[in-house]
Amino acid sequence: MIGLLFLLIFFTAVKRTYSLPYMEGPNASRASISSYRVVMMFITCLCILAVDFRIYPREYAQTETYVTSLVWQVLLAVRALVLPPTEDIETWLKFASLCRKNGRISQARSTLIKLLQYDPEASPENVRYHGPPQVMLAYLKYQWSLGDDHKRKEAFARLQNLVREFSISLNIQSIASTASTSGTNANVPLLARVYHKLGAWQWSLSPGLDDDSIQEILTAFRNATQCATKWAKAWHAWALFNTAVMSHYTLRGFPTIASQFVVAAVTGYFHSIACAANILLYPLLVAGF
Repeated sequence: MIGLLFLLIFFTAVKRTYSLPYMEGPNASRASISSYRVVMMFITCLCILAVDFRIYPREYAQTETYVTSLVWQVLLAVRALVLPPTEDIETWLKFASLCRKNGRISQARSTLIKLLQYDPEASPENVRYHGPPQVMLAYLKYQWSLGDDHKRKEAFARLQNLVREFSISLNIQSIASTASTSGTNANVPLLARVYHKLGAWQWSLSPGLDDDSIQEILTAFRNATQCATKWAKAWHAWALFNTAVMSHYTLRGFPTIASQFVVAAVTGYFHSIACAANILLYPLLVAGF
């Protein structure tokens, strides 16, 4: 609508300019300059519209993220007056996650180092990667987010060790008691999160699936669903991977083996839908199929 208004103004101005009597000399020059100014004004208006409608939303999103980060920093500064970061781990982990997901990698790293009270990158090999399990998982997520192949393989190897250490420190009864908790992120057991990341990262590092990697990834996702039976994200990952395995064997001419994963995939999708009462379901199903 605004564009049509500018077009109307433009053509009206041009019509008025060229409807003047035939002029020569200085008058003709002034008329030519007037027409040029009208054209340039129109182009400028179009540029302003393009900037407003194309660039502004992106800048607004960046500004909103920046403001959110500032609000978090103020809140954490106030909380730090009462509690040190090591006694308010969950809040600081949320801030580190926010920084990591919005590309503020250095700030995420400094926050995690503050919680660990040491820098894993600057520590000797024999003392690297120790600390509270939830902080270690967050640090490994940061390391994975760097995108470097070596860093990702190192993060995956350390995550495997974390699974073993964490599984030993927990008894079966405590896992069973937390398995039926709510599927919201705040209530998901840490061990379920670790198993979920273990399966997802191994899947990412194994684009060419083989029998061994398939079984290891299935085990990780299955353990995630068993540790958090109402966690939609774990069931969705289980369903997605079973679908991928089914396609893997079908394309290689093994329909009998592929059929073994159909029930698991369908069951996983139904469980993810049943557990996802508060999330958008349509993208979940589209991503799966």
